[in-house]
Amino acid sequence: MEFLIAGGVGEHGRNCFFVKGESACFLVDCGKMAGSNQPYPRLTPEQIRSLQYVFLTHSHADHTGALPWLLEQGFSGTVVASDETFGQLPFSLPDTKPLRSFCPPAGLKLHWGRSGHCPGSVWYEFDLDDTTLLFSGDYTEHSLVYETDPIRRVRAEIAVVDCAYGSDPRSAEVLRFDFLARIAALLASGKPVLLPVPKYGRGLELLELLNRARPKSPVYGDAQFLYQLTWLQTDRFWLAPEARDALKNAQVQPLTGVPDSGLCFLSDPQLKSPASRELADAFLAAGGSAVMTGTPEAGSYSEALLQAGKMEYLRYPIHQNETEYRRLLRENYFSRAIPYHTPDFSAKPEILLQ
Repeated sequence: MEFLIAGGVGEHGRNCFFVKGESACFLVDCGKMAGSNQPYPRLTPEQIRSLQYVFLTHSHADHTGALPWLLEQGFSGTVVASDETFGQLPFSLPDTKPLRSFCPPAGLKLHWGRSGHCPGSVWYEFDLDDTTLLFSGDYTEHSLVYETDPIRRVRAEIAVVDCAYGSDPRSAEVLRFDFLARIAALLASGKPVLLPVPKYGRGLELLELLNRARPKSPVYGDAQFLYQLTWLQTDRFWLAPEARDALKNAQVQPLTGVPDSGLCFLSDPQLKSPASRELADAFLAAGGSAVMTGTPEAGSYSEALLQAGKMEYLRYPIHQNETEYRRLLRENYFSRAIPYHTPDFSAKPEILLQ
């Protein structure tokens, strides 16, 4: 069996793993690394043409953004993911199969669970030709909103495990405390705080946390954020029931400009659209603040604001650090574990299993 790291180890982004056995050939994720001279996975034309499947862990672009490129390069197989992940993709795919109804070919067994990162996010356990491979996807057991099926007592020859926060020693509790303390200080000025967030995932986490800690602070959200609030009223699988019930009562007003004060959610974390950039500039011009809670992409407007000292960075926990990564390893039986999603660790790009 051939296992190839085509991206995502020793870097943040371009997550992609190539697996070829006697019974099947597939990728786990096919991400793009924005702002890079080499944004696409390291795959040869022959490898791409040999693929039967691409299994997606979730919809974020660093896990799915290279799919249009993969099709252009000759991929003609099937993309497998949760229904929620397919619904979140900004492009269409010619051949898809929902995870719930996917029937693996002979020689391949598949088990999956929820990874706690966003709606539709999953981890995978594959048994291919009697060899077990584990892919955690973007994984956390500390989500305030999303359900996680903990990875426990899995025996695998190779495990690719989220370690995005690398050597950062702060626990999820400490990161949340630091975030709330700084937000309280910013709101004390009487000016609004802009929170650019992904379209799916971290925004509802932040809303739940802030709704608990600051229930009297006015909250605003753009159309995408308000859509997420509508979606959560019908979900019965991805959201923790207590979080769903709490967020149903959250009062969020439409974000149509710069309010006098309050917390404002904008579903464009890198501030890619002209409208988002104009709104961020308007917030800053009015004396408001802008806070980034995820990793800025190289060359993005968010990165430019951070470098200019006009935006703050407050990490919010939606991944694992090295301490949590090693704790997960102790809960399982992995012959070889590969930490991914961080430049703090690297690994041999190609592994051959007998």
